[in-house]
Order: sequence, then C-alpha cells, then structure tokens
Amino acid sequence: MAVASRIGIVDMGSNAIRMIVAEASPAGTQIVESHRLSLRLGRDVFATGQVPEATISAVVDAFRRFRTTCDRMNVAQIRAIATSAVREARNREALVDRVREAANIEIEVISGTQEAYLLARAAATRVDLRRGRSVLVDVGGGSVEVVVVEDGQVVEADSYRLGALRLLSMLPDPKATGDTFVDLLQRHLRGLERRIGAHFTSGRIDRYVAVGGNIESLCDLVGPIPQSNGVDACRIEDARNTVMALAELSYDERIEKHALKPDRADTIVPAGVVYVRIGELAGCSQVLVPRVGIKEGLLAEIAEGHLDAFAPEQHVETVLSACRALGRRFHYESEHAEAVLELSRQIFDQTKRLHGLDAHARVLLEAAALLHDIGIAVNNDGHHKHSQYLIESSDIVGLGDDERRIVALLARYHRRSAPNREHEEFAGLRRKDRSTVERLAAILRLADALDRQHAGIVRSVQIKLTGERIELMPKLSSGQKSQLTLERQAIEEKGDLFAQLFGRQVALLRP
Repeated sequence: MAVASRIGIVDMGSNAIRMIVAEASPAGTQIVESHRLSLRLGRDVFATGQVPEATISAVVDAFRRFRTTCDRMNVAQIRAIATSAVREARNREALVDRVREAANIEIEVISGTQEAYLLARAAATRVDLRRGRSVLVDVGGGSVEVVVVEDGQVVEADSYRLGALRLLSMLPDPKATGDTFVDLLQRHLRGLERRIGAHFTSGRIDRYVAVGGNIESLCDLVGPIPQSNGVDACRIEDARNTVMALAELSYDERIEKHALKPDRADTIVPAGVVYVRIGELAGCSQVLVPRVGIKEGLLAEIAEGHLDAFAPEQHVETVLSACRALGRRFHYESEHAEAVLELSRQIFDQTKRLHGLDAHARVLLEAAALLHDIGIAVNNDGHHKHSQYLIESSDIVGLGDDERRIVALLARYHRRSAPNREHEEFAGLRRKDRSTVERLAAILRLADALDRQHAGIVRSVQIKLTGERIELMPKLSSGQKSQLTLERQAIEEKGDLFAQLFGRQVALLRP
C-alpha cells in the first residue's frame, strides 16, 4: 500500500468475538485498537444447534458499536469472519442478515480449511516456517485446526470437532462415572489420535507452534521462555504438569489462585490437554507460542493486497502444494501428474481466446491435473470415478467446497465419458460452473493424452488455431525419439469434447 490505510477485522469464534482496527502502511501493520467480547456462541450452538435471540441481539449490538468505531477512525475496509459455532448454527443466516442490516458489515462464515490457512498465515508473521516441517495447532471453542507446513508451504490441514467448549458440553459428569475429567477427556481423544497422528508419520516435525488464548494463558502459568519476534515457548512436560495441576482445582479456585478470566478458567484444562497431547504425538519437546490468531492472518492477507483472502488464484502455490501432499498420500505417479500439469497450463494459456476463462479457472485446472489419477490407489478400473470421490472427500487448502467439487468433476471427466447432464453431480452445478467444467475438461483430456505413455516424452506443445482445426505441435524431451503413435490415438479419442465445444478438430502434428 502506498499510504497508510486503516482496516477493521472481526473474528467471531465459538468462545469470544475479537475486533481490531489496524493501520497498514509500506512499513508494516500496527494494531491501533482492540476489543474482546466473551459471548460464547458455541455454548448454546453445541447444545441446541442454534444461537439464542439474546445472544444474537448482543452480537448485533457489538457489531453496531464496532461500525461506529470504524467510522470514527476512518476505516477504509472491514472484514468479518465467523468460525465453528456460526458455521454449525441452524439459524446462522438470520444472524448474518441481522448484522448486515444493523451495521452494514458482511460476515463471512469460513470453512475449517480456510481457518487453518489463516492460522498458518498468522503464525508466519512471527515464526520462520520457511525451512523444515512445522505443525501448527489452534484449539478453539468448537474445533481444533491442525496444519502441516513444509518449507513455507501449507501441505495438510484438518479440522477436528474437539474444541474446548464442545468438549465441556459433550463429556459426561465425572461424578456420575467415577472418573476424573481428564480421564474422560483422554479417553475421548484416544479414538482420534490415529487420525491426528497421521499428520506426523511422513517425517520429523521441526517445530510445534500453537495459537489461541488458552495456550497463551498456559504458557504464562508455566513461565514463558522468550524467543525472538515476540514469540514465547514452554516445555511440553511443564505444560502437561501445569494442566494436571489445574485439573485438580475447582473453577473458582483457578480464578482465585491464578487470576484466570472466567471464560478461561473452565476451557484451559480441555484445551491444554489437547495441546499437550498433539505435541506428544508430534514428538516435540517444546511448543512455540507466537500470540497471534486468525484475525492477524486475515490482516496480513488484506495488507498484502489480497482483497479476497480465499481466492485460489492469489495462493496458487499453496493450492498446488496441498494437491501434491494429497497425491503423495495416495501414492500418485508424480512425474505424470507434473507433465500433465505443465501441458495443461500451456494449452490453457494458448487457447484463451477460445475458452475465455480466467486465472481462477486456471488454478482449478492445475489442481485437477495433479490429482486426476489418484483414484488408481483404489482401483485402476474406473479410477476416474475413484479420483472424483477421493477429491470430494478430502480437504485441499486454498479451495472451498464448490471449487473442490469442480476439481473432482474434472478428474472424473479426464477420460471415458464427457460431462453429461444425466450425471447427478454435474447436473447439480450452477450453469456457469457446468460451462467451466466442460471447457477445462476438454483441456485436461488433451494434456493427459499428450503424456499417454506416462514417460514425459512430450516436453511442451505449441498451438496453432486455424478456422477449422487446432493443431498441436509437440516438442519432445531431450533424448526422446518417437512418432507419438499412442499419443495421436489418444488425441483422436479425447479430442472430441474440444471439437464439440469450440468447433475445431484437434490434430497432433508430427514432432
């Protein structure tokens, strides 16, 4: 940004609403005003499925006051995001509408994957994640976000329904079972440990980073070990001992003895147990506490000019890193995937005047190019359908649900039948998205055909458009000699969709 600009950020969590006004300039960002309201949306949502009227009124009042503050401080842009509790509330639309009408602020209800991305973005403002493997964890009121970062790129992100408020509401009364609360909690965690631990099986974790008010309070109780850039640390063993000691105290004793806030005194034990257990699963001896949250992640995105923090085209490498990590999970053929990726890009860029698609669509094509064959892990026969299912059922950092559905359908249509309105998933798309799937599938089919032998024979392709034909002029990889007989046959089989959509027959010329 050329001059200083003020930004308003709202993070509606399950335990509290956090509101900040920050000033962004070429020198960086600085928070100039900050508020935290303990409204505990999750307490009622996790018990009844709805935000009660009294809480909605309190939320509306808070947003109205924040709008007044922003107007007084000449804030240029306001972004508000809501996480687990609002995401699950049956009456979330009513809440969003009421805030919009009263304060003219639009609340974006984000997914767990989007929440995880902002977590990584925030942590990176304080902790150097550019080298090695890092695991980032945020234990919120309703969910736990676990993110794996490799050499600066998010490669895995999962959201688990293990938030501190949720755990408090769902576990039985220890007095009725004869167990301690920690016993019940650890027993509940045991069923998910294998899933969480799977994040750490592919290599050593170099650093464990945790965010959230509970880990900050726990670190303060343990005695923080100052690092650099405002980051603190504490030993996992010390954190475990402190959590166990807190569990022995009553709610009132925690407040009296340790001066904990009322909305922290009950959640710090379940949150602390989760933080400690994940650190143990990761094999780490200490946890870094950068004292940031997803609101700082969103602020960093906006300050860098990303008006839509979740637009895939603004985070291409994040999306592709996540796709490669998913591919590795299913033992994909990476060389073929990378070849199809590069050829897809070349065909897309050289046929823009035909398909008319934008950078957003290009990222979806790239993701599909990397993942189109992962279904082979299930069965080679019908693997395109297995690829569709695996993509649809997996989180891909940087892609929303609708975008992931498009990528899954592109994988589905990279071979065999073309997009068809008789297919339920395709017919269920919006008209614009159906057109996008058809055009991108036509390109992906050509790119896949050009690497028919899965041997990287074709390094690149030049395209010439004539009135009746699209001519593909291949350039072979160094040392390769081939007449491309199999590729030519594959183009004849897979080029029909392109010809049908754009009125040009596809011809593969001799190298």
